[in-house]
Amino acid sequence: MDTSLKRIIAYFIDILIVSIVVTPFINIKAINPYIDDYNKYYEEYTKLIEDANNGDIDTNSDEYKDQVIDLNYKIAEYKVINSSISVVSLIVYFVIIQYFLKGQTIGKKILKLRVVSNKDKELNIGHYFVRSLILNNIIFSIILIVGVYLFGKNGYYNLSMVVSYLQLLVMSVIILMVVLRRDNRGLHDFLAGTKVISTEVINNEVEVKEIPSKKEEKETIEVEVKEEDKPTKNNNKTKAKTTSNKKKSTRKNSGN
Repeated sequence: MDTSLKRIIAYFIDILIVSIVVTPFINIKAINPYIDDYNKYYEEYTKLIEDANNGDIDTNSDEYKDQVIDLNYKIAEYKVINSSISVVSLIVYFVIIQYFLKGQTIGKKILKLRVVSNKDKELNIGHYFVRSLILNNIIFSIILIVGVYLFGKNGYYNLSMVVSYLQLLVMSVIILMVVLRRDNRGLHDFLAGTKVISTEVINNEVEVKEIPSKKEEKETIEVEVKEEDKPTKNNNKTKAKTTSNKKKSTRKNSGN
């Protein structure tokens, strides 16, 4: 299977896992006391859009536009906790867990993929955070959460429209880059300095090698230096013996 296709499948597996885990928490009133208000206004918004699509409402009327803007803001207002829980969950899963699993999520493990540095360096948690900010739309979610408190109804509506277009644009660019590029690196990979590679076993050999830590790399260099010194010492001893033998031979010849 092509690496780009494997990446897309792995991503959807991971998103599904996060959704299954997070959804119950979002619907617990003790954690999210505004869940009923959110559901109420979301249903009203859905019905309004359905009526507009059925031609029951004049979509060009100011009344319709005001209702859309008003409901959009109320949904966002009561969705802050939902969004916050989602952001935290995405960071935990795609940043912290992936860091401790050395570049793998559950989806990547299933599809035998791993995130590594594009420059053969050891990745730190910051690399995974940058990837997740872009790939999982975390940066856009944070902008919308903050926007609820900074803007009024009209300002937030305009902001949400701009963010929606940017989300679609960024995701389209990522998918196109992953599918069309030879190295399958997306926009998030370029910004984080990472790449995703296959860890499938081929001819009993793993395709990707673990990147050694700085300590292991230093120890390896020290061992190589010691190994290089050994022949040098032996060569010096051999040279010394050869010189000594030449001197003895010279003395004998002189005596003769």
